[in-house]
Amino acid sequence: MKNSIRLSLAVATLSLALVASSFAAETEAGFIDIGQLMPSANGQFVEVNLSQGMLKFAAKIAAHQEPEAAALINNLKRIRVNVIGMDDSNRSDTIAKIESVRRKLESQGWTQLVTVRDKNDGDNVDVHIKQRGDDTIDGLVVTVLDKKGEAVFVNIVGNISADQLGMIADKFDIGQLKHIHVKSGQKEKDKEA
Repeated sequence: MKNSIRLSLAVATLSLALVASSFAAETEAGFIDIGQLMPSANGQFVEVNLSQGMLKFAAKIAAHQEPEAAALINNLKRIRVNVIGMDDSNRSDTIAKIESVRRKLESQGWTQLVTVRDKNDGDNVDVHIKQRGDDTIDGLVVTVLDKKGEAVFVNIVGNISADQLGMIADKFDIGQLKHIHVKSGQKEKDKEA
């Protein structure tokens, strides 16, 4: 009897912890819930979910060799990455879900930074940010539907400084991030003038 009571209490405690962590993620300004994505019958399916605890751990490891990257990672609260192979079994549902996320971002005041629609290459890419003030980003979402039959969803949640992104972009030569840095730097120059 005592064991069943202990087991029931443990299950209840775990359930509350899961609900609390799910609720906390949903209240983050940069979080977007895409729900469950359906894998194809024959394609790849990758899902990576990094919690704040795992990101803090990664920041500590990176701190010695890449302090700028470590500072950025330390401010993050969550990263979700999905790569889904598409075939006839999941193509229409996956495309509908990605397009629904894009509409949701626009209706919730996210800024669209990048849009790529290339019929020759089949590229269909959107990058959105949830910005607070002039130089802080609460979230970043990347959605991709490509000609090779893959869909990609990335959601990075946290306090992301445009200056930090710029430093990392310069150091690692990441083109799209450099544009964010330039915009932020221009705003600073305009304020000083």
